[in-house]
Amino acid sequence: MTDSYAPPTARNRRRKPLLLGLAALLLISAGATAGVWWTQRGPDIPDEWDARVQPYVDIVEKQRGLEFEHPVHVDFLSEAAFQREVTSEESELAEDELEEMEDAAGMMRAIGLLGGDVDLLDVMNDLMAGGVIGLYDPEDKRIRMRGTELTPDVRSTLVHELTHALQDQHFDLEEKREQFEEEDDTSASAVWGALLEGDADRVESAWAESLPAAERKAVEKAQKTASDKATKDLAGVPPFLTTLLGSRYVFGTGLIGLTLELDGKDAVNGLFTSPPTSEEGLVDPWIAAADRQAAWPVDQPEVPEGAKKLESGTFGAPSLLFMLAERISPKTALVATDGWGGDHYVAYEQDDRSCVRLDWVGDSRRDVTELTAALRTWVARGPAGSASVTSEGRGLRLQSCEPDAKARPGTGGSEAALQLVALRAQFAQELLRTETPKEFTRCYADNVVGELSIDQLTSEKTSPALQRRLEQLAQRCV
Repeated sequence: MTDSYAPPTARNRRRKPLLLGLAALLLISAGATAGVWWTQRGPDIPDEWDARVQPYVDIVEKQRGLEFEHPVHVDFLSEAAFQREVTSEESELAEDELEEMEDAAGMMRAIGLLGGDVDLLDVMNDLMAGGVIGLYDPEDKRIRMRGTELTPDVRSTLVHELTHALQDQHFDLEEKREQFEEEDDTSASAVWGALLEGDADRVESAWAESLPAAERKAVEKAQKTASDKATKDLAGVPPFLTTLLGSRYVFGTGLIGLTLELDGKDAVNGLFTSPPTSEEGLVDPWIAAADRQAAWPVDQPEVPEGAKKLESGTFGAPSLLFMLAERISPKTALVATDGWGGDHYVAYEQDDRSCVRLDWVGDSRRDVTELTAALRTWVARGPAGSASVTSEGRGLRLQSCEPDAKARPGTGGSEAALQLVALRAQFAQELLRTETPKEFTRCYADNVVGELSIDQLTSEKTSPALQRRLEQLAQRCV
């Protein structure tokens, strides 16, 4: 299922130059997986499009450069009906699904992302009910919209969801989902999800840019209203979860945008027919768009004697970034994450505590050194005795368990870390549009985001001192 979300920050869809006199904005959108309602329906293909929808079908086909193979149903639902669609009761879920949620919450407490008792089902329901405006289900081939009228924000979201329907007809989203499940490839699935949302965001943004000024202003006003409402409705949701669930939109926008600037529109379809599989390319889209670099294989860590294994797999560069940024400087977290080469984790339960053992390798010895230093700082700032970092082969190992005392939530730094990722990708795209050489662009974007504060990166004016600093950073790349 794909969905559109009104995040608790203003969604200005107009891209603004970075460090070129205007502020850059982080576009955070979030999505979640609803309950079992969508697993029990088959497709019903209509003979023709709803007349209200047809103009937006034409827009999506034009902006995306693909044609629909057939119409899909679009259900415009009342507030109550939509909330029934996107939320789940505990009684609707199987026992193993509830256990998985409990295990996931324990794992996030073990690595410092959640504090206290968090009911993930309640949180997911809050996220869906509080902010989702529309969704497309690739299993029953229907779009469901919150609202019975084509208000500006509903129109914008309709363009987004129609793009998902178009993706499905050309790239078979349900087949991809089944493939990832069969292969148990969570990393490739995460990259695929980001591609879907980044592509749909791009089409939605292009539609908004094409509107007359008055209509565009109305869309922006409606999005701000939805954003303000989401801020109020989601006040009780742990901030990290909002960032996590919205990250695929930010990651996907960066990857799609950089691919367009490097290789053009045809290359975007290439991402869908032969998608990258390493999540490292979400944090640094050059790795996916230009290098096509794969992760190093890492063996699964052993489970301690007497412990009960819960889960294992790839932790991923985005998870590392967020974990670090919830305790240490987001900028330091990004530098350390850029050296990620591969990993493997195992989650387990021992003595009624959830624990995680993670093994990492870096792209170089320097990368391992930087990550080791970052993790040691992370450990030092957490509950005493709950985590440790040791060398493991040519990499390192983190062992972390739920603290004996009540777990403390993170600092919220993951949002700033995600913003740094977005700003770096956006800055690179803006430079490439001016035909700046690729090698210089990549180096300069890394330097600027690595050295300047977020306030400097988003400043509307460039002071003489900042200009001199930018020139110094540019000289490093010559």
